[in-house]
Amino acid sequence: MTRLKVGIAGCGLVTQVEHLPNLLALPALFEVVAIADPSATVRTALSARHGVKAFADATQMLEAGLDAVVIATPDAYHADLAVAALQRGLHVFSEKPLSYDVVDISRIAVARDRAGRIVQVGYMKRFDPAYRMLRDLLGTVTSPLRAVTVDVLDSDAAPFVAHHDMVLPDDIPQALVAEGRARKATQVKSALGTDADPLVTRGFGGPYSSSLVHDLNLVQGLLEATTSRIGRPVGAAFIAGDGGGYLSAKLEPVDGIVTMTWVATPKLAYYNERISLVFDDRNFELRFPSPYLNHHPTELIERRASGHHLEEIRHRPSYAEPFVEELKGWHAAITEGAPVVNTVEQAATDMGLFAGFAKLALGNR
Repeated sequence: MTRLKVGIAGCGLVTQVEHLPNLLALPALFEVVAIADPSATVRTALSARHGVKAFADATQMLEAGLDAVVIATPDAYHADLAVAALQRGLHVFSEKPLSYDVVDISRIAVARDRAGRIVQVGYMKRFDPAYRMLRDLLGTVTSPLRAVTVDVLDSDAAPFVAHHDMVLPDDIPQALVAEGRARKATQVKSALGTDADPLVTRGFGGPYSSSLVHDLNLVQGLLEATTSRIGRPVGAAFIAGDGGGYLSAKLEPVDGIVTMTWVATPKLAYYNERISLVFDDRNFELRFPSPYLNHHPTELIERRASGHHLEEIRHRPSYAEPFVEELKGWHAAITEGAPVVNTVEQAATDMGLFAGFAKLALGNR
């Protein structure tokens, strides 16, 4: 079995809680050669803890004899790093969003095709065993799809990662922080075609791109399994709250209306994410735990109707971890020619739809 030499760019929460320990736990597939992070505190501690090389500059790390790179930097750096890695002949795994701007995503696609390398986007929920089982079950449904609903209550990650021995940065140069903000503002402006209202900018560059993007991506995957189609954006709302906020998005009913809501609950240490598909005589519901709670499987509930009789089935197909399974999938795509599950093209579709929602919200303000 081919063992890939991997570097990790960005050592924040998702790297420390998921990517780094998961890569290290798959020694037959990956060798973690190097990490890169602008925080000397973080990179020094993690380098000593895990015995890997450490770089301040991710582009320098790309020259460290790697086969592949995991990109988990702040979002505004994803596209440039992905293109730089591909130009050096490296395979790429990038956290979502691949970029705020579909123009940047098209640059990645061109670089990927020129290099003949694999690019996989970090939609780990496509590897969730319950999601995969639901896709299979949808092939047995013959009645029409009526609606898809998505509801997310998000208290952020803090309550669910506090027990981890994380190394927190306290020494990021302020100039670099300012550069990152400027990059993000430029990309969001390009994506929306205007200097957006601050609230819409935060919604598009925040919860849409960091949370609901998973659900939009999953809904599209589920609709593919039913041979249904997703419609165009027809409604969106961005509302600020006391310490939180509310977002909604609606797609026109092509084969069934799709509605999505996201609510911030910063004072409530509770996370709930639900996707429900309603057919004439069937209902399927996915209930996701916080993504950082390992070995807390997603619930898949199936409801069937026959007259006034309702049958409810709770499926638990596996305790496999989506964050681990996506790395296995990436390795298989690189070494065995397996299909790429989360493609650049899917990421472009997701971000194009979210830009459409944000533009609708701007028109309503």
